[in-house]
Amino acid sequence: MRSLTLLFRLIFALLVSLGFAPTGQAQQLDSWDDFGLAERSTNASFFRQHATLRLGREHRLPNGISWRLLTDVASGIAMPRLTWMRDRQRLLAANQLLEQLHGGEMRLEASWRLTLQEAYARDLMTPPALLRDAATRPAIVQKDVALTYASERLVSLMVGGWFVSPGSHPPDLLRGVTFDIQTATMMQVTSCPGAGHSPGDRNPLFRYGRLLDLCDKATYRRFVSLVKEIDDAQPVRHLPREASDRSMGCWLEDPGQPLIREDQEYVLYLTFAGLAVQVSGPECPPVRTPDNPIIVPYRRLEPFMLAGPWRDELLRLR
Repeated sequence: MRSLTLLFRLIFALLVSLGFAPTGQAQQLDSWDDFGLAERSTNASFFRQHATLRLGREHRLPNGISWRLLTDVASGIAMPRLTWMRDRQRLLAANQLLEQLHGGEMRLEASWRLTLQEAYARDLMTPPALLRDAATRPAIVQKDVALTYASERLVSLMVGGWFVSPGSHPPDLLRGVTFDIQTATMMQVTSCPGAGHSPGDRNPLFRYGRLLDLCDKATYRRFVSLVKEIDDAQPVRHLPREASDRSMGCWLEDPGQPLIREDQEYVLYLTFAGLAVQVSGPECPPVRTPDNPIIVPYRRLEPFMLAGPWRDELLRLR
């Protein structure tokens, strides 16, 4: 997910401003390799060694598959697990992938907590209470975590929250993750070859698993137009009373910008009603809201879908 790379550039800039550059391990998912976390088997091992779990209530999906959140008490990191599926072997395979993700996120939280502690310790003006908080409180705040789709082949989830950090605008954490159980792969939005991330070299084109390849500019523009059309058809924008114009973004910090535009970043995940297209950026909260994500029905998405098992499965939901 492109926003993760930007996120950690923001974090790096924050630490540099504090006189501290990170040297330990940091993030994974599409950016895990860039920040030095080890292979997924290490994440699963970390989870088994360190997790102390609190179980959430059970939820049932439209196809009968059930799940619940497991929350690690110390880190506060929660991730779904399947509790019932007709094919038990697929259930176990899905939960192994979710365990690897859970362990990776716990390692990320531990690494960021250590980074904060070291950064605060270097600043002689840091109050002792803040040093204690950095050592004992979770360094990542999760505000929205849910399993949004599951079948005997695909499992999709979203996570939203932020990284604890100095200042009034902590970096957001928003992502969608989709597992292909059959191939044991984890996927999310990825940049097209040659896409840039800096403000002066920005390319919004992207791919999404085995479902979408929007690396052609004309195709990408048609996709954004479709999402905007669906969004514009919604009856009201849930903005504050003084900002009822539907063309505005999520917040009032940049009221002239529409919610859906070509230069925006998007987080994608599967739902039973359609593809969730969630706007990612400082103008939008890193959680699900009545306006965000926009759900694109799979029948409307069909012209953009790549041929293959993902397409076949999702079109059968119509």
